[in-house]
Amino acid sequence: MVIAAGASSYECNMLHFWLYVSAANVPPRSVDDALIYLQARNRNAARGISGYLHREDGYYVQYVEGPPAELDQLKNLIRRDWRHENIRVLADGSIMARKFFAWDMAFTDAETSSFRAIQALSGGETDIGRASAEEILTFMERTALSGRARSVSQLAGHSGVSSLIFAPDGHSGV
Repeated sequence: MVIAAGASSYECNMLHFWLYVSAANVPPRSVDDALIYLQARNRNAARGISGYLHREDGYYVQYVEGPPAELDQLKNLIRRDWRHENIRVLADGSIMARKFFAWDMAFTDAETSSFRAIQALSGGETDIGRASAEEILTFMERTALSGRARSVSQLAGHSGVSSLIFAPDGHSGV
């Protein structure tokens, strides 16, 4: 991370986070869908951003964390991305420590870890488009710890964009 001249150590260590839900405009497991993860891998690693992206029932839910200036730039890119619309911010603020420090971008979808199914078992809101920030973050944290989430970097060794999303048997490769 580059430290600006005159910045205090508190400012250098301060992180921000952003959690949102949006409606997907591209088919699941399409090349355009896969490019979201590929682009995130390069962009996030270079900017000190970590996070988690989940896709289910026509929605993207994403949590990102990192340096405030970098996160603001990312928010602007995300808001202009044609692959989704109707962004609804669920939470936004400062944090002292990362939730997903080991992930450039963790990823799950309904086949690798279903929010709807997990919430149905716990009696919570099953519609990810209406779920609370707390419900979504709990799901993401548990899924990341369980090993079901995959990092885009872990998938980088696959050949071809479509192999990131599809395994040879047609099931999710992530």
